[in-house]
Amino acid sequence: MIDVDLKKAYAGDIVSIAGIQSGTVGHTINDITNKHVIPSIPIDPPMISFTVTYNDSPLKGNDGDKITIAQIRERLIKESEDDVSLRVKRDAVAKEHVVISGRGDLHLGVLIEKMRREGFEMAVTPPEVVTQKNEETGETLEPYEEVKLDVDLNYVADLVENLNNRKGILLNAEE
Repeated sequence: MIDVDLKKAYAGDIVSIAGIQSGTVGHTINDITNKHVIPSIPIDPPMISFTVTYNDSPLKGNDGDKITIAQIRERLIKESEDDVSLRVKRDAVAKEHVVISGRGDLHLGVLIEKMRREGFEMAVTPPEVVTQKNEETGETLEPYEEVKLDVDLNYVADLVENLNNRKGILLNAEE
């Protein structure tokens, strides 16, 4: 890697910037005389959440060395600074619990596995769907994703069955 000081960077250039205290994804870095701000692309809200707490089993400390809720919370907050789709908050009822929300079970599962490999020991609840209230009707809304698949005809039946098991709705099928 070669360090080169630049006066200008263009679209597609990869640069490193130092000295900005609170910059994050979605912020525009600009000359102070230029008031044009590039609009941010909204980040999809979380779809599922887990509750994480310290490992309180009789075997705690056998697999890792980071076993306190403070260490776990600090690591999750650090991760949320880089992962824009991750939300971390302290449980309002139980202070020794941390609620993490993300885009799906794979997203959060990878994070939990990464932390386990770093020496964190924790207990994790089964995932829960993050719902939202419609402010106008008061109706509870569940998140959904639109899936487009292009597969061989031999696999269509199994695929449709798997989607149906996850409350999927087939909107269109073309040959």
